[in-house]
Amino acid sequence: MKRNIMTVIALSILMGFIPPYSSPLGLKAGGSVNYYAISDSLFKDLYGTGNLMFGGQVSFEIIEKYEIRGEVNYFRDTGKMPITEEEIKFTFMPIVLGMRYKVLKVSLISPYLGAGVDFISYKEDVPDRFEDVSESTTGYHVEAGSYIKMTGRFYIDLNVRYIKADVEPFDEKIKLGGIRVGLGFVISF
Repeated sequence: MKRNIMTVIALSILMGFIPPYSSPLGLKAGGSVNYYAISDSLFKDLYGTGNLMFGGQVSFEIIEKYEIRGEVNYFRDTGKMPITEEEIKFTFMPIVLGMRYKVLKVSLISPYLGAGVDFISYKEDVPDRFEDVSESTTGYHVEAGSYIKMTGRFYIDLNVRYIKADVEPFDEKIKLGGIRVGLGFVISF
């Protein structure tokens, strides 16, 4: 965890020294640190209220104010079985295709609204006497946030996202969606 934080800080400092050049293509790339809270009550009983989600993204401004984007995110949480209190692990990896509309640009901030499709693979590792669950599903998201220009080509992306993704691995609906609040570090090319 400390290594991830130090890497983000080092990249942030280095990006501040890159000369300000912006391509007319509107290409951006970056990473994010998010807090993800899955909304399912059974999940909360086993794993708690949420955990960190890490991600990487690329985006392309197709026309002024409209941006298409792709993301890969990684979420992992550990919990305990209800009676035996044996450790269980849950891994959640969404691959996201989305679009953002920049509502306006005021000085250094650019608020946006967005939506997209989430292709999610997930896995739950349980004790050996049970069978692990490894499935995938498709969901969607809506989001709001803002880019904040820091220096030259470097931006901070503040974001709140609602994800809707339901699965039925054992004929019981589980809501893997929830609220994600994040901080992204973006560089434009």
